[in-house]
Amino acid sequence: MRVVPRSSARAAIAKAEEFLAAGESALGAAQWNACGLDAVHAGISAADAALAAAAGLRSVAADHGYVVHLLESNAPEFAAPQRRHMAGLLQMKNTVAYENRLISETEARQLLDHARRFVRWARRVVGDAGV
Repeated sequence: MRVVPRSSARAAIAKAEEFLAAGESALGAAQWNACGLDAVHAGISAADAALAAAAGLRSVAADHGYVVHLLESNAPEFAAPQRRHMAGLLQMKNTVAYENRLISETEARQLLDHARRFVRWARRVVGDAGV
């Protein structure tokens, strides 16, 4: 992990929102894999935003799951629902990004739902931090 200005949360939440919007567009176009990958990236950017806003930190670990540990330790607002949404996104990251299979519409919708909820939470954390 590294120390970052809390204000860096603004750029991270903007990225999360952009990925989320792209995921929504991909869903509307029946592009399930694009939707899924955009949802995963929205979640990762939202986690970066929440961690920066709450603690002025950013995960630099190769394993995106490490950000969950950092959020648990540094963001009091990070609770079971947020863990569940982030886990749902990270669980499918390799499948969506690297495996030689296409994801289903159901999987894409589930990923986008996790991303919507997680981004909404991160947006609140950033707003509450006033950065």
